[in-house]
Amino acid sequence: MVDEQRTLREHCPQDLSEPVEADGRSPGRRRFQRAAQGARGAKRTTVAALLHQYAHEFTLLKGGCDAELQRINHYLVGGGLFPLRRTNEEGRLVLTPVDEAIGHGTPIGWKRYLEARRSRRAGTYRLIHTIAATPCSKLTTRRLRELATTMRAEGLSESTVQKEIALLKTAFNVAAREWGWVGFANPAVGIALGGSKHRFVRLSEEEEDRLVMALSECDNPQFWPLVELALTSTMRRGSLLKLRWSNISLETREVHVWAKGREVTLPLSQRAVAVLRHLPRSDDDRVFTMSENAVKMAWEGVRGKAGLPRLRFADVRHLGATFYARAGLNAHQLRMVLGHKTTKMAEVYVNLVNSDVTEALDRAEAARPVSRPMPPTTVNELRTTAAILAERRARRLNGEPHLPPKVVRFPGGTKT
Repeated sequence: MVDEQRTLREHCPQDLSEPVEADGRSPGRRRFQRAAQGARGAKRTTVAALLHQYAHEFTLLKGGCDAELQRINHYLVGGGLFPLRRTNEEGRLVLTPVDEAIGHGTPIGWKRYLEARRSRRAGTYRLIHTIAATPCSKLTTRRLRELATTMRAEGLSESTVQKEIALLKTAFNVAAREWGWVGFANPAVGIALGGSKHRFVRLSEEEEDRLVMALSECDNPQFWPLVELALTSTMRRGSLLKLRWSNISLETREVHVWAKGREVTLPLSQRAVAVLRHLPRSDDDRVFTMSENAVKMAWEGVRGKAGLPRLRFADVRHLGATFYARAGLNAHQLRMVLGHKTTKMAEVYVNLVNSDVTEALDRAEAARPVSRPMPPTTVNELRTTAAILAERRARRLNGEPHLPPKVVRFPGGTKT
């Protein structure tokens, strides 16, 4: 993979992966900026080169930088450039080229899982690489629609498809608006995307018992508390891994975390406080010293042992939010627990719980018992529907209709 990337780079018109100079830009990026400016910029710039510059100008400072870089890097590799990584150099955020294949250094167990997943989405990655090497002026809406269709066909969620197309659409808008691509028609504008579905997962008591048993068998003493805190506090995995003891007040039951690109203050339940009090301490200020890869691998093992292969770590947060909504928290209270700016998502949880009216139905039937008789439960036992229908049809044909309740047959007629 690395040799292939080096070969592609030799034929790339702008070498964007050269060493960075004092002003933060490489000679390759200077050449790119000159070539990309003006009305002919779309003809002289590939999609990969466009996303490379977009990453330096916009992705670098985003709260979700790492996630967006993962998508961008697949285009960079397809266009003959090295993938990028955000690093902090003496307090300054920079993007640096990585002279290695995507996924290099990933633990073997997790690497096998990723390779298996990529093999199931070979068509998606093939199209991404084709698009990456295409000049922006020649990229068509039809090609992007093909990418969206292929992603869905290979099992990727609607949310993932939306993020992929939205990345390209935003980058093209930036080029047209700020780089002077006069007359350039954004090919992503014509892609109609369906609305993403909210993912809600519920566990039965038996499934929850299996999950707890699998967590108890995990070797890392931090992992079970990590999962339990995700449930009780509804914090995201990234926020949990960035958590510092200096940002936690067990007395006031508050925690200050970085979430979705901003600082938020979340309330802590008594159970969350109890989990934190009994956590093993590390030498530094970090609450959890596990790496993101360590969490991913531990979760793979736990959900495999629990027999819950489709349960995501992100679902744990949703399980906690659903629990609080069912317990009676209103949308404003749930918004504070989740750390959201608005009540929009909290209202989704509350409405979901309100639509689950089984307990209310039970109370209604208990308060006003139904007097009408139940359909017969023993007459048709161990018989198929087809056999019962055949018998009733034969009765009608023989002039012996099935009489309703309270009707008695008499010779020569019927009486009620």
